[in-house]
Amino acid sequence: MYELSPLGLSATQADEWRDFFASGRVYAAPLDRTAVRRRMRVNAVVLGVAWLVLFAALAGLFSVLFLHFGGPVTVLLLALLVVAAGVLLIRFALLRRRLRGGRVSADDYLVVSADGIRLAGHVELPWSAVIGGVGFDDRAAAVPLLRGPAAAIERASGRVQSEFVLGVRGVRALRDAAPRDLHGIFEVIADHGGIRIPIDTMVAAENVRASLAAICIAGLQAGIDIEVTGDRSTIYTRTVALLGAEKAAPPTAGQRGEGDDGRPSRQPM
Repeated sequence: MYELSPLGLSATQADEWRDFFASGRVYAAPLDRTAVRRRMRVNAVVLGVAWLVLFAALAGLFSVLFLHFGGPVTVLLLALLVVAAGVLLIRFALLRRRLRGGRVSADDYLVVSADGIRLAGHVELPWSAVIGGVGFDDRAAAVPLLRGPAAAIERASGRVQSEFVLGVRGVRALRDAAPRDLHGIFEVIADHGGIRIPIDTMVAAENVRASLAAICIAGLQAGIDIEVTGDRSTIYTRTVALLGAEKAAPPTAGQRGEGDDGRPSRQPM
């Protein structure tokens, strides 16, 4: 039970998951295409507004500097607006880059078995290539009142709140073989790195925790140092370790996930 406490999976449910994979069955989470398309549309609207604000601010800054409209305070405010619009563009462009994986995904976005993971129908990842992993589900985290509207827009535009970070051997070759729209989920630094598997932006809400559980329990059974945790410092530390150059197995013992009903949800094969 202690291994699974972040997601509340009971010992009985954990045993069901272990038996599920030990029997050779496969877990699959279908892609929520409707939700992906909706997030892409919202993201496009935000990017469009950001471009308009950036162009307007640049035009205003040009007028102030070269046509001598306004004073130093106006210059400062317009410069800050340019910077803010630029940051917003980069932020939401990165969110869109990760969302694009849904455009090329097969109907089953995530397939997990005792042998490994098949992602989006294109990326075959055997457990032997996985160094370790850490997953989290941050959907229930409290949001400060003043940041509520901005956080809601980010979520609607593709901000990931639940994902699994996997350190992967040979990640560059794996990324290069994948469709270009999937490159946004890969983190490649020199010849090392890994995959950040977005969960909540790609599958239906009722399949999020089951997907975390499937990856974690199948990975543990394969002897991988893998966990699901709600501790932010652990998430950060392990993510840095997993995506950095491989040393020994990254620190920290295994915890893992569950299905929302506490049980494996689908058996496509």
